[in-house]
Amino acid sequence: MIRALQITGAGQAALTSLEMPAIGPDDVLIRSYAAGICGSDIELYRGTRPTGFYRYPVIPGHEWSGEIAALGERVHTLSIGQKVVAEGFLYCGSCPSCRNGMTNLCEAGYDELGFTRPGGLAEYVAVPARQVHALPDDASLEEAALLEPTAVVAHAFLLAPPQPGSQLAIIGDGTIGLLAVQLARLYSPAVLMVLGAHDERLELARCLGATHILNVRKEEPLPSIEAVTGGRGMDLIFEGGSRPAGVDLALQAVRRGGTVLLEGIAGASATLQLTSDLFVLKHLHVQGIFGANSAAWSFAVQLFTAGILQLTDLISHRFSLDDYQAAFKTVEQRENKPLKVLLRHNR
Repeated sequence: MIRALQITGAGQAALTSLEMPAIGPDDVLIRSYAAGICGSDIELYRGTRPTGFYRYPVIPGHEWSGEIAALGERVHTLSIGQKVVAEGFLYCGSCPSCRNGMTNLCEAGYDELGFTRPGGLAEYVAVPARQVHALPDDASLEEAALLEPTAVVAHAFLLAPPQPGSQLAIIGDGTIGLLAVQLARLYSPAVLMVLGAHDERLELARCLGATHILNVRKEEPLPSIEAVTGGRGMDLIFEGGSRPAGVDLALQAVRRGGTVLLEGIAGASATLQLTSDLFVLKHLHVQGIFGANSAAWSFAVQLFTAGILQLTDLISHRFSLDDYQAAFKTVEQRENKPLKVLLRHNR
């Protein structure tokens, strides 16, 4: 038997014992080490995740890492004991979306570890081998648990790569926003502004490569953006703050003909009111980002393996699985200035 955190309905979570997952000939069994708690995990717990993108009962944990414990008989490219991460989307590989590289939009139907299938908050997880990415032997499994959000950010920049010397803004100073700083700086922007609401996170953003920081609780953002860009507006804005106000700001602050990348998910009850002609009159390119495809995962793992990413500073709290209630409370109530909160399996 294995232990797992299971959510059975809104506000209903408990540790439970389950049978060891069975694996098929093309699968691997991964012993989970740690899982990050994401805003979408809180949505699962509250019952506010958008309809169709979860199924109770569920074992959460889509941001996770571990070591291979067993191999299916047809798996020859991986080895027992290897440190790994795994893509979350279960994709068919044969539909038009998959054949075009959009494995995150598989037309066989939405199916994702941690939302519709058991995720990394089970001690052991069965995963198709084709979704597994091997890590270096000396990799930190704590840091590796952040490769899922890294891949999501990578997906955005692979779809709309910034031009060197361009002017970028990132809205949101949470984990996604701070990861976006690290990836955006690789494109050598002339301006990399981060807008958030937490001074300590904004200072971290500066250390990670931001050229300008702005606390939206203390300053009006639009005049500052106009001053930095000479009144032109940003060439590209990455919105990862998960609030409708951030989307509205992004659409106002981007220049005519500019690009807006929308990555934050505000939840099922959030709405946004916009002027109908805004997109046409500003000739905007607006790209929504849902998860990460396989190419984005490969890019994220490549950056991690090369030592380019700074992930340790993004981990603010660590809890054992037994203390999941304290971990969820820390994220929900924003106690003790959390950034990325990890739940680790007892060893």
